[in-house]
Amino acid sequence: MKRNTSILLVLCGIAAQAQHGATNGEWRFYGGDAGSTKYSSLDRINAANVNKLEIAWRWKAENFGPRPDYNWEVTPLMIGGVLYFTAGSRRDAIAVDAATGETLWMYRLDEGERGDRAVRTQNRGLAYWTDGRRRACASHFSRLSTDRA
Repeated sequence: MKRNTSILLVLCGIAAQAQHGATNGEWRFYGGDAGSTKYSSLDRINAANVNKLEIAWRWKAENFGPRPDYNWEVTPLMIGGVLYFTAGSRRDAIAVDAATGETLWMYRLDEGERGDRAVRTQNRGLAYWTDGRRRACASHFSRLSTDRA
């Protein structure tokens, strides 16, 4: 019984440690953190002030691809004050300044005829990786560096 209790305590400790959620206002994974908790401890918006929120800026996904994407849904990654996401029927990778809404850069992989004919109704978004010195975003089709030259 003592061994089972010890194992249970260790597992509970690991589970509790994994439930911390996204940190520092960043959203580095599709689910917020590596555990996909979809939780952030940010608390500046609450029941008392939510009705006072105003739109700070708008970003439009128009003109990204040969046809409009009427079902555009994306979970942006937030890293270092920059939002990273995909847009348009070609799933271009986009970087936007989170404070101003300014498009910082975009990347489009030229898939040729295959890309023009592909019917894309789902958006898988981007993934983020860093080793502490280098950073990169990846989509289902390619890897691109987010480091500035």
